[in-house]
Amino acid sequence: MVKKIFTLFLFSLTVIIVSGCGLTEEEIIEDISQSLETEFNRPAPETNMNFDDIDIYFPERFTVFEESNNNIIFTHEDQMYILFYNRLEPATSNAFYLEEKAKPYDMYIESYEDAGQFSYVKIVEIDERYELQVGTGGVRITTNVSLNQIEDTFKELVQMLNSIEFQDPTNE
Repeated sequence: MVKKIFTLFLFSLTVIIVSGCGLTEEEIIEDISQSLETEFNRPAPETNMNFDDIDIYFPERFTVFEESNNNIIFTHEDQMYILFYNRLEPATSNAFYLEEKAKPYDMYIESYEDAGQFSYVKIVEIDERYELQVGTGGVRITTNVSLNQIEDTFKELVQMLNSIEFQDPTNE
């Protein structure tokens, strides 16, 4: 009898520990919502990649897949990221945010604004994965991630956005 109770106790404890390890979608969104201001105001890392129009910090594990006018596609393993930029939009522009907010599907979208920039994050569930889009002014990065990757990916994308420096077109 003691052995059965002990086994049941261990099983229950295991279930509680395992179920408590993963955050829910609501908890992740709440964590992101509470960290918007902090993340968008972190000091930018030094740029380490130069392109025709922009310099940016890319974590070493990323590989540039393709560069074209206003787009940089980069990857890590099977994960693809798309960076789109419009250098004519200032850092205070909310055009991308308004475009996303006008879409008719359910999503989480929240913005953060200070004197120097307008930033936002958008999360949409698509077939058990999540489209994550983070933008500041005329720049946005979009990728698809699993639920447990959203928060870390969000922080990494903001870090990259914060690092972007546009090249002066008059120096060409």
